[in-house]
Amino acid sequence: MIVAVLTSGRQDWGILRSLSLLLSTEPKFDVRLLLGGMHLSGRFGRTADYVEADGVRVSERLAWADSPDAAVQAGVATEMVACALDRQSPDFLVLAGDRFETAAAAFAATLRRVPLVHLHGGEETEGAIDNALRNAITKLSHLHLVSHQIHADRVVAMGEDPATVHVVGAPGLDNAFRDDLADRDELSRGLGIELVPPVVIVTVHPATLGVAHADAQAVVAAMDAVPGTYIITLPNADPGNEAVRQILGQAAAVPGRAAVEALGDRAFWGLMQVADAMLGNSSSGLIEAPVNRLPVVNVGDRQKGRLRGDNVIDTPPEAERVAEALREALDPEYRSGLSGISPYGDGKAANRIVSVLESWIPPKPPRKRGVAG
Repeated sequence: MIVAVLTSGRQDWGILRSLSLLLSTEPKFDVRLLLGGMHLSGRFGRTADYVEADGVRVSERLAWADSPDAAVQAGVATEMVACALDRQSPDFLVLAGDRFETAAAAFAATLRRVPLVHLHGGEETEGAIDNALRNAITKLSHLHLVSHQIHADRVVAMGEDPATVHVVGAPGLDNAFRDDLADRDELSRGLGIELVPPVVIVTVHPATLGVAHADAQAVVAAMDAVPGTYIITLPNADPGNEAVRQILGQAAAVPGRAAVEALGDRAFWGLMQVADAMLGNSSSGLIEAPVNRLPVVNVGDRQKGRLRGDNVIDTPPEAERVAEALREALDPEYRSGLSGISPYGDGKAANRIVSVLESWIPPKPPRKRGVAG
């Protein structure tokens, strides 16, 4: 069975990596990796190199991230993915998440009558356009692999056939159990900075349904107020990313700070194991960080509605409030009370997904059963 898997950047390869590697070892499946978007852009760190280093054979390279306009990128991605599906003739396409290029790929697959498997449906992020895109992908998809029973219930409430919805957990958590993660010394060499505690990972994306750079301004002000070593990962190609990049880039010029386009999964998960806190508005703080008992200061409402573990301190994008929350997060007593449990699963999602896929018969033609109403 030919399985196409689309990855468009660092944000979804961490989710899709364990599944792609496991599927590649199963004789029933022939994996065709479609590598696109930010992966092939030097501006976003050319993360294709990290994917290729993981050993999954790349079948297509689709460079649609040349324009800074998200709508233009989505249009080009629709055409490129449609043509790639024509060439690869997959039995189904696997998509993860909620980005605009992922929605474009879902549209392309629908027009090419390729069944869709969707990961991470049913979640909520009220402060970003991703929310609407995620739900649109859900309605185009034929098999739903969700991270929590609450998300499964939401997908069913949207009118999807309960038989097509499976709770598997978040595949990104599978990375926590890798045995090749970068250690402190390797990270220091790669970043060119000594990781003197407290070490704080900073990731801020534009608030695409608010003032794009408001979260970044509050985060930088808190960094100035709280001494530490700050490792800044720059934002993806969301609308408004230019303003956020400028703010974070200027902040990184201070000694004891480093900014990178992308760390790669080995380094990112290794950094989470040695860091003392995370700061920003990234989903990684809510989904992946809990298993490392890593305190997270979540700024603004970009992640509003998403499930949280006991490691998350929510704060509005106000400099003093963010600094206060960061001091709390860096208090050893706070960290000692964390459970180390993520509401998104146990790091064994890929095995569950493969088990579901082995027994699934992709619909041909890809009709969907109407169950709403």
